[in-house]
Amino acid sequence: MWQIAGALGIALAITGGAFKMYADKSQAEKEAMAAQLRQAADNQSILEGSVSSLNDQIVEAEKSHARIMRRVNELQDLNREAQREVEEIRKKFAKHDMDVLSLAKPRLIENIINKGTKGVLSDLENITNPDA
Repeated sequence: MWQIAGALGIALAITGGAFKMYADKSQAEKEAMAAQLRQAADNQSILEGSVSSLNDQIVEAEKSHARIMRRVNELQDLNREAQREVEEIRKKFAKHDMDVLSLAKPRLIENIINKGTKGVLSDLENITNPDA
């Protein structure tokens, strides 16, 4: 009888030890899963911040693109106007004999050309100014 009691005692001790090992293992797995969950939550908040930042950058890039395209269209319009003016001036110069006038009044021609060049350079600076 004492042998049965001893065997049951040993079986009880083994069962208790096995249960303790199982409980410790389960607790360690819970803690590992909790740590992974915290890490995943932290990663999610970081990613949400990154996505928000990228969305803001995209919106700014689209606004910048729209501004640039408006400026390009303005410059194209100004270019067409300048081309039209060039054609008008060419037609005017084609009607006049500038050689005779430049020989007769070189100072007059020089002043006219200098004044026109100054105006063109001023217009070119205004057109190509990135702050405009």
